[in-house]
Amino acid sequence: MPRLVFSDSDLGRVRFAILPFQETLKAARGLGLPKPPPGLAAWRHARRAVLPAVARPVVTLCSAHTRHLPDFLTPQPATDSMSFEDELHAALDDPSVPVQQDMAAFAGVLETVPVVVDTLLHRPDRARRTLRHAFTAFHQAVLAADWPRLHAQLAADVAYRARLAAQHGLDAMLATLCPPHVRWEYPHLGFDGPGAPDFALGGRGLVLVPSMFLTDGVHRQLNDRQQPMLFYPARTAGAFWRDNGGHNWPDGRLAGAIGERRAAVLRALADRPGCGTTDLATALGVTPATASTHVANLRRAGLVVTTRAARTARHELTPLGRHLLDAHIG
Repeated sequence: MPRLVFSDSDLGRVRFAILPFQETLKAARGLGLPKPPPGLAAWRHARRAVLPAVARPVVTLCSAHTRHLPDFLTPQPATDSMSFEDELHAALDDPSVPVQQDMAAFAGVLETVPVVVDTLLHRPDRARRTLRHAFTAFHQAVLAADWPRLHAQLAADVAYRARLAAQHGLDAMLATLCPPHVRWEYPHLGFDGPGAPDFALGGRGLVLVPSMFLTDGVHRQLNDRQQPMLFYPARTAGAFWRDNGGHNWPDGRLAGAIGERRAAVLRALADRPGCGTTDLATALGVTPATASTHVANLRRAGLVVTTRAARTARHELTPLGRHLLDAHIG
């Protein structure tokens, strides 16, 4: 089992990130692998039917190896929540990124080198422009419509683990990160994968990135030019796909318990703690008056707390609201 080696300073530099472009990579991998990752068969069947031809190089590239991707496709996240376009720009538009060097290393672990890999290796500028269009087309056709639901699941995962770390310590959070794929025993974080020498984080810490499409293990991004990253299955991924990707219950099993619209409010507040009524209404696609009514009902039930400053109201989940959300989505 490969292991990451933590120093005390690394423990203080552990952070989470939600990265839509990285989810796009994982989704493309799920579409292209000969055997679908657990739970994704029905989703894959439906999405293959709408995959545009221009996006096929993305699927080929992301599924060329079961565990590895070229390093330049997973750039250092500048913040804990980046937009798809910002990530895409960081990956494909920075002329200083050593694309040919990364592609040479990637080609070295492949049994067969696809055309898209060969083009990136020998004509990187042209290939990156083509890939930019391909990734945008893939994201729009395959992921964009589902992203609000997927993002809510990822945000809930991060919120749960952040609370666990706050209440019981980072040690407890790492110990329960993703069993059985991840094992923690200070100073080592072991994870599933081919045997490899221990990798010392060297004071750079670790970025933990949950994924809804990575249902068959963990992936890592380890190189000398950026903070190490570990991608792991979100704790609700299995149930989400068993529930048909949230399409039968637009907000998971919680919608059946308290109603679809109020469940949507709770999820939106988990994703946007402290947001105002207007922002909440925009996120839900309803009028501010409707959003205010839903919040008032949840506030009376003890699930939401509202604080006011001047004429601005800010809404957050109470511990009971967070507990209800956690209990019904995983």
